[in-house]
Amino acid sequence: MFYFAPGDAIVSKEEYYETIQAGKLSVFGPGQGPQKQMLSVAFSTGNLTSGNYIPFEPIGIGKPLTIMIRQIYTGTYPRSLLGPLGSSTSMLVTSAVKSITSFEAKPRALNFLVDKVSPKTTLVRPPVSSQGTPYVFYSPALIENSLTLDLSMIFDTFPQQFFTTMSTAFLAVAGIPLFLPSSTYILGLSAIAKLVGNAGESLFDGRPAFSTSEGLDFLLPGAPSVPSGFGLVTDQNVDRLDPSFRENYHIDKTGQVVDITGKAYDGDVPFIVISLDGTENKNLTSFTQVAASAAILSRFYGMKEGQQQAPDTLIEAIRIYNDLNYRTRVDRLDHEIMNPGQMSANELKRKRDERDALAKNIITDLLKKS
Repeated sequence: MFYFAPGDAIVSKEEYYETIQAGKLSVFGPGQGPQKQMLSVAFSTGNLTSGNYIPFEPIGIGKPLTIMIRQIYTGTYPRSLLGPLGSSTSMLVTSAVKSITSFEAKPRALNFLVDKVSPKTTLVRPPVSSQGTPYVFYSPALIENSLTLDLSMIFDTFPQQFFTTMSTAFLAVAGIPLFLPSSTYILGLSAIAKLVGNAGESLFDGRPAFSTSEGLDFLLPGAPSVPSGFGLVTDQNVDRLDPSFRENYHIDKTGQVVDITGKAYDGDVPFIVISLDGTENKNLTSFTQVAASAAILSRFYGMKEGQQQAPDTLIEAIRIYNDLNYRTRVDRLDHEIMNPGQMSANELKRKRDERDALAKNIITDLLKKS
């Protein structure tokens, strides 16, 4: 489940939406919240005050959007049939994001790969000695009304070959995650490599221990927009796992789950803290193109056992294809804007906003609108 984290509260979507509908959060609108130190809104599990307001950049249609993993806590995982597995199990954390309008499955991004993980382990970001990146999604200008976010933790004893291959591939892609288009192939910016030695062997032996799929609504009728800031993601209703969790703990300004004294949570509930921010990040400009390449490679790029191919040319072709698609949509909207006919003022504004958002997603200089 996905929980919002306003101030020192952890609240359900329902309670957050009810607070919005009651008009209580309007005092934290642009130019108001951070300026007045005495403003406060009470939730059932805590308060949002202007003094502890987290200054993330606003998110929404046409604005940049970065989704990051800020904390992973394994809780009672990993487990065996007889109880916790101890400290000899590797952990792989994956993510996937797709539009609510998209039918096809999206490739999974590999965010964390850490060896020897035990129950109640906390990770803020991949250790220096481990492979991974906390980035889950980036768009220079959001054009989707709603996204679906999947997160999972997989515990297994991965072969050394897997760690070796990942170490090289993660160095190649810098801050962009590696994307897994199928169960046996991985995409990096420098090579596509077979990750397992035996033909037909699955990368994952079993189902993820922690798996959740959550909707993030930005401009969906009947659903108030997800705010920028931190969010708590659990694989079950946290109130059933621990009825006192949301009353006794909150997410602090660094994105960590702590109690009122600042002590880090050390109970049994596994969770992932994410952040949503509207700050532009030019280092992640190719994020969408790499993900698209992974999806297409899984369908059309045949490979033999142990073979490696350099996909740079294909990625560039897909980047141009994506940009051409954006440019075509921009040109169509420009024509509609220049010939509004009986179009209402609101509809005309909506089309202009959509047009501007699409234009910001074009990377190829030759296809940018002058």
